[in-house]
Amino acid sequence: MKAPTQNPPVQVIPFIAESAPDAVAQIRAKLGPDAVVVNVRQLPADGLAKLWKSPRIEVLAYKPDGKPAAVGIADPLSELKQELQAIRQQLASANAGAVADSPRGLTQSTRSGGARSGGVPSWRVGEVLESSGLMPVHAHRVMERLQASHGDIPPESLAEELVMARSALTGLWRHLPELGRSDRGLHVLVGPAGAGKTTCICKWLAQARLIEGRAAHVWRLDGSTANTAEALSVYCEILGVPTERTWTSGVPLEADLCFVDLPGVDWRNSSAIHEMKKLIEGLGASRVHLVLNAAYEVPLLLAQARAFSALPVDDLILTHLDEEPRWGKIWNVVLGTNYPVRFLSSAQNVPGDFLPATPERILTRQFPA
Repeated sequence: MKAPTQNPPVQVIPFIAESAPDAVAQIRAKLGPDAVVVNVRQLPADGLAKLWKSPRIEVLAYKPDGKPAAVGIADPLSELKQELQAIRQQLASANAGAVADSPRGLTQSTRSGGARSGGVPSWRVGEVLESSGLMPVHAHRVMERLQASHGDIPPESLAEELVMARSALTGLWRHLPELGRSDRGLHVLVGPAGAGKTTCICKWLAQARLIEGRAAHVWRLDGSTANTAEALSVYCEILGVPTERTWTSGVPLEADLCFVDLPGVDWRNSSAIHEMKKLIEGLGASRVHLVLNAAYEVPLLLAQARAFSALPVDDLILTHLDEEPRWGKIWNVVLGTNYPVRFLSSAQNVPGDFLPATPERILTRQFPA
């Protein structure tokens, strides 16, 4: 098999802007409308100038390999506009409550978050959402829902605000059909190398065989590189699950739960992803699960999701959650893509933690009692 051509590494370019429209204009002019934004941060003014001058914005972006924007992922520049607008509104709110001639007064007003100018109380839960892992743009979206439903004046206690925020986040969850026999058929797990695809198959198989007593079948196929996951064959032998190294006659009638394990690919290598797409099409009817390492930073997770959206992805499986204490990060994937989340996986042990993803399970870890 001919090795795919490796794409050159992406060049991340910094942009310094005075405002949201300025940042978007610069990025569109230099990188085009399909530019991918990987980070946004404030560059505060120095000294007393911060009392009257809004901080500038630094945006890191790069130009993708020329393919059209992915259907499964929100337009990155549109999301950037929302995030920068949220930052500007936060700054305006902080400046409105500041004492004009006192740097100390500005600090107290910004940190307290308890009142606007004139003594009117303001919502405080936005800061809590961000500290739990939500990007400012998504925390701002939740705040807009809260204010639209409950008005500009929040309840007296932060605990009540958290209850309302949990309800708002639950309302934004993308629900999947109940598990059970609805998962009959062929499942293909794809994703970057090291995301935990093979471990997820082993955990899923262990539950299906040992708890539900189901008949299963596994194919460990090569892709643009060889599939060296020998541990999968060992687990299948222990569980009494047939394993094949080549795809021949399709799904056997006696197996109601079947898996295809493919080697991970570099998400920046569009040639390898395109080759994987053709392989998946050759398998016939299947459900494709994108496996992502949830311990990665959010911009990288979203960039990987966008790259793999060239495949017919049905949903996401998030792994390595034992390495990530901020489970609020998961909402960035929920709100930043069009994909529902199917499973949450922790650690490498089999069967280990491999649980259906629900908003309640995430919120319980995000806001422990």
